[in-house]
Formats: sequence, C-alpha cells, structure tokens
Amino acid sequence: MKTIVVFHPSCELYGADRILVNALQSFPKNKLKIVYLLKDGPLIEYIEQNVKNVLIVIQPKMPIFYQALFSIKGVFKCLTSYWSFEKWFRNEHQKHQFDLAYVNTLSCFFLLRTLKKLKVRSFVHVHEIIERPKLAAWTMANFVNKYSDYIVCVSKATENSLARIVPGISSKSYCIHNGIPSILADEKEVHGRLTFYLFGRIIPKKGQWYLIEALSQIPRVTLEKSKFVIVGGTPLGKEHLLESLAEKIKEAGLESVVSMKGFCNDIRTEMNKADVCIVPSLMNGSFPIAVLEAMSAEKPVIVTKNSGAAEMITDGSNGFLIPPNDSNQFAQVLIEMIESKSRVKEMGMKAKEVFENKFTLERFQSNWRAIHRQNRRVNYRITDPK
Repeated sequence: MKTIVVFHPSCELYGADRILVNALQSFPKNKLKIVYLLKDGPLIEYIEQNVKNVLIVIQPKMPIFYQALFSIKGVFKCLTSYWSFEKWFRNEHQKHQFDLAYVNTLSCFFLLRTLKKLKVRSFVHVHEIIERPKLAAWTMANFVNKYSDYIVCVSKATENSLARIVPGISSKSYCIHNGIPSILADEKEVHGRLTFYLFGRIIPKKGQWYLIEALSQIPRVTLEKSKFVIVGGTPLGKEHLLESLAEKIKEAGLESVVSMKGFCNDIRTEMNKADVCIVPSLMNGSFPIAVLEAMSAEKPVIVTKNSGAAEMITDGSNGFLIPPNDSNQFAQVLIEMIESKSRVKEMGMKAKEVFENKFTLERFQSNWRAIHRQNRRVNYRITDPK
C-alpha cells in the first residue's frame, strides 16, 4: 500500500505541532502516514492518540534549517546532514513507495529537492514569515517554488510574504486559515482584578519583555486592579531566559502583579482563569494559534498587528491590535481594558462568534481536503473521513 510521508521539525506541543495533527486527521484513515521527527517529545504521544494508521520514525539526521544556522558553519552543518539523510531516505522510499509528501514548515525546505528527485509529489505547509536574513528568505522561497508541487499557507500574510520574493509563486499557493477544536472554557464573570494571560515560549521575540515594558508605564493604582500571568517554557538550552525575565519583573517592581507558570499541556485549565489574552509577538508571525485558542474560549485578545492576526481580530471589536514597537500605546490599550471591564465579556462573545464562523477544526479540515483534491493525481484520492 502506498503511503504518505510527513516531515516535521518539532517534537513539542506548540501551535504548528497541533496543526500538524489536525491536518493529518484529514487524510484517509486507510492510508499509512509515516511521520519523521528529529527527536522524541510529547508530540509523539499526541499524534498516536489522535491519528489513525500512523508510524513515527525518529531520525536525528533529518536536515532542519533554523535561524541559528544562518551562518557559513550552520549551512555547512545542514548540508552535511542533508547528504547523509538523502542516502538513507532513498532506502525508505524503496521500502514504502511514498506517493505524497507533506513537508511541514519552511524549516524542512531542504527535503523538497530529494522528493523531486525521487518523483514523490510534495506540498509545503508554510506557518512562518521569514524576511531576514534576506538571502535565507530568498533561498527558501525560491526553493519552495522550484521543488514543491503546491504550497499551503496559514494566512494571507504568509502567502503575501512569499509572493513579494517570488511573484510567480502565487500560481501554486493557497491560503487555508488554521482551525482548532473549540476550548470550552467555563462561564466566568469578570469581577475583582482583571486577569490577563500570555501563552507562549519564553523568548524575547514572543513579547514577554515587551509586556513588562508596557506595564512599567501604567500607574500603580491602575495596575492594582489587574494581574498578569505568563505561561510557557523556554527552548532547550535557553533556560537562562526564565531568570532574565524574572529579573526584569523584579527590577520593574511588578512581582505583585506578574506571575510566571511553566509550559501547560492542557491549556483549558489556565484559559478558564483568564479574562483577556495577550499575544504581543515582536516577530512577523503568520497566524498565532494562541489567538484562536483564546477566541474559541470567548476571550478578547490583545495582539500585535505585524502578522496574520489582523485576519482574526477586528480592532476594538473582538480584541485590540497594537504595534510591535510602541510600549506606550500597548500600555494605553491595557489601561483601557482595565478601566472598562464591562466591555470584556461583550468583546469575548464577539471573539467566539468570529471563531465559530471562520476558524473551527471542521472548517479547516474541509478546506484542507478540498485543496488536496484539487491537486491530486489520477492515482491519488483524498476523501472525507468516514
């Protein structure tokens, strides 16, 4: 039986990891899905629990390209891994006879060349917007355009970022907004101190430090009407960032207002405690899953507008759009919410309505199947799951 081969660079349970599983559920149950991962992690159990007919293979030599490799030494390391992996993967292909390859994220773009050489039809699921270094962005976009059969982008912002580099790429790219299972948060009345939650990896680009800068500009009498909870862990090898962030909070005198919690597998537990969610990413992100999770749980969201967030949030209606480089304006939005608690529930209801109309798991999977049917070969068929 022919199989679907899947390449994914992560092994955790953040946004792109969960969307991978949502996508895999859309493929026929009778098709074997072989998922290649770089290492072990919580994603493996999550896949096995939620995807039928799947085999997971750990392959440490799988070439992954990420920002830390944007150097001569890094590129050499990636190329060395690539040649070793290609030789190994040829044997895998002979064994399984792959007829479709799902390459998840641009981090795995090197693999497209191998798939083309082996005449395995492939598509790339693009979650990120990469603009710098410019050479890396140009290389990725052109590689994807040359070697993939088609491209699925998680937002119009993502699709447009590729088209700015390679205008012709639009002819083979599609936008499918992410969709997730609804988080059924408990009914929560807004009373007492307004509780803000920030979910995400603890790295400066995710905006935790930006939040502290904004809070430092809010009068203490206003801050005492609120509390802020930062939830997330650090990437492997970056554990020192926890100490750095804690020190930043202490220096700003915000220890009574801001608390930190580690990575949370079950986001529903913490989401139940939130009144408002904040996604203040400084990156040119594509389509933050944290925003969808908050919307599905009927929470208004404050999000930076340097991403596909504007495709989810209408400023002042179901949340607020803030700049990624103006902590004073960020502070003003926080003050407005703290002083207008009566608006929180109304905005949360609007967020839930937008989610139900546009971003459910069912809508995502229906769009996903439609795109692949449109790009199928005669001998490849994707059907609605039984």
